Amino acid sequence: EKEKMGKKRSAKKRKTPSVVDHNVDHNRLEHKKKRQKLENNSTGVKDSGSDNTKNETEKKNKSKFVKQKQLQSAKTKKTPSTSSNEQKQQHQQQTASLASRLKKSRGTAASTPPPPEWSGVGKRVPQKMFLTPNDDGDDFKSCHEECYKGFHWEEPKNLPQSLHTSFESSFHDLNDSGLFLYDIVQPGRKRLSRTYVTRTLVGCPGSTYRYLGLRLFSHPWCDVAENGDALVGGNKNDKEGSSLIKLGYSQKCASSLLQIGNINTTLITRTNSVLKERISPMVKPRGLVGSADYTLTLINRMEPTSIKRDLKNENLFGLGKTSVSWHKDSGLQDFSSIAVYHTILQDEGNNRYDRDYEYDNKSLKNGKGSQNNTPWRVALRVAGENNAKTPALAVPLPGGSLYYLLDDFNHTREHAVLSGSNQLRYSSTHRVAREGCGTWQYIRDKCDSVLSSCRYIIMSASSTAVPEKRDSKVKESDLSTAKRKKMMVKEVRAHQQLITEIEFEWLRQWCIQGQRHARLHPFWHRPIERLQESYKQLERFSLIAIRILKDSSMTVEKKTPGVSEDIFDVMIEGIEERMRLRVAWHERLQDPIFASLPPETQPFNCPVLDRTTTDKKCEMTEDLHGLINNLRKWRSSFVNQKEGNFGRDKATIASGGQENSSSPIRKKKKNNAKHSSSLTKKEQRKVASNWKNMLSIMGKN
Repeated sequence: EKEKMGKKRSAKKRKTPSVVDHNVDHNRLEHKKKRQKLENNSTGVKDSGSDNTKNETEKKNKSKFVKQKQLQSAKTKKTPSTSSNEQKQQHQQQTASLASRLKKSRGTAASTPPPPEWSGVGKRVPQKMFLTPNDDGDDFKSCHEECYKGFHWEEPKNLPQSLHTSFESSFHDLNDSGLFLYDIVQPGRKRLSRTYVTRTLVGCPGSTYRYLGLRLFSHPWCDVAENGDALVGGNKNDKEGSSLIKLGYSQKCASSLLQIGNINTTLITRTNSVLKERISPMVKPRGLVGSADYTLTLINRMEPTSIKRDLKNENLFGLGKTSVSWHKDSGLQDFSSIAVYHTILQDEGNNRYDRDYEYDNKSLKNGKGSQNNTPWRVALRVAGENNAKTPALAVPLPGGSLYYLLDDFNHTREHAVLSGSNQLRYSSTHRVAREGCGTWQYIRDKCDSVLSSCRYIIMSASSTAVPEKRDSKVKESDLSTAKRKKMMVKEVRAHQQLITEIEFEWLRQWCIQGQRHARLHPFWHRPIERLQESYKQLERFSLIAIRILKDSSMTVEKKTPGVSEDIFDVMIEGIEERMRLRVAWHERLQDPIFASLPPETQPFNCPVLDRTTTDKKCEMTEDLHGLINNLRKWRSSFVNQKEGNFGRDKATIASGGQENSSSPIRKKKKNNAKHSSSLTKKEQRKVASNWKNMLSIMGKN
């Protein structure tokens, strides 16, 4: 207690002086302030001029202070704008299309480097051999990891039972609806051939898939609006699939198509998870992988070797019979993944897939097998020059398996389907088609845009003629501006390109597949009719342009403002391209393979293309060769009128300034000028070039 009391007393002693000192200092400060006030008052009374100067200095200081504040506020205002610009840039980078980011960071399919050569080459496996997971366990694993990294599969037991049931019921219903057809394709632009498998295309409304010179038209896997787009948020009273039934699909077929669309959503989710796990950590930049938003699926129905006797052998590696030979899937987005579900059935009536199908490994190794033990297999090889060094893989997958070709796998590897002995195989290949072309929405919007932009040609057709007397000082630009010339050329080129695209990429592709194909695709009936109407409108526009060119070539009085040699060139080049393609299609239709087909699957005539008679007022002539000759004549006369006389040549000067029409030099010059004026500018550049002569001289030396 004494110690506590002593501590308290010492603390009080310490506090008291500090408080006293603080009070003393405070009093001193107040005393100084009073003195300063008294001094200021006394000086203010004595000198008023100093007060004015002080006020002026205070005002200046205030103005400087205000300006500084304004500058600071301006700076503070600028900083958020810069940050907002950065945010905009970040947003643009985030919203940039995946394709552009992939192209910038990882290149394209053509620039993708090939996979490395397998480290086991020359050690155990000789050339032109293949590996299987059962015979070559360790070698198969190492080769798969080094050279075929993007190939991944999931066994049936790891997939939900609902997925198996949905796929199998859809395959069965689509087959009952008769949607599986053979395709007549033209591989390598050679003789036509029929595919060994029947197939059908299902996808987003209006999607198509082009391969080996043939365009496949899809069946929609969702409800459709009147304009052909996918129906989003339709009438609640309408049942799902009612729009497909209105188009002409049966109830059974419509439900199976919708089921395929639902399955596609499931496969997108599964593929993205596999990409995130297996591919994203290995690519640079990390996580930048291709799309797996599948837009269509090609469903194949393959018969076994016991039924299909005319299947070809795989001769490169001795793998046996092939239902689908070596190939890369074409027409897809770069770095996009592919998902394939396949099921194997004992017969058409049994929808259960055979998971416990046994096979003989030795017979597989030799590429042979009896009719009771050869399974369906997926074969893989490296495309290009490295395929001779790296062995191929032959993977026997049980029915109900789901396998993937991930990211850039399709760029540098090829795959094939090796036929089984007895079982029927269905496969659904889900893909990401290229954007911006090959859909009904694309060609529909293009037709609307081009047909609505013919203002300058119509203005030229209805414009008044040029006055008879024209001042020599008046320039060509005064009669028709450069903008008008440019826009007229642009319009004519767009119309000629579109009429060629509609004819050869849509209408002829539709008609060559026969009436049965047309009957089974009710979604496309209205789009094809609209394309035929657009074709007629484009023909009428072409006739207007041809009439303008003809009138402009007659006399100066009928010359239309804005017409130039470029319009003649565009028309000549467009019609020549169309004539060349028509010759190729005529040869294609003469192939004997079509005569062997049933009448319902043979090509049929298109109403707007295969006409017996033509209405000259609204339809173009079928004699494109004669039309091209006329256009060349009109171009020649147009150029000659524009340039006037050919000028005085050496023969004229030698004759004392009088023209000598009989001079051989004069005649030759006129003939050369007429010939060159009938050629397009591209043709004139080729004629003027001496490159071919130089090559021939170099070859002789």
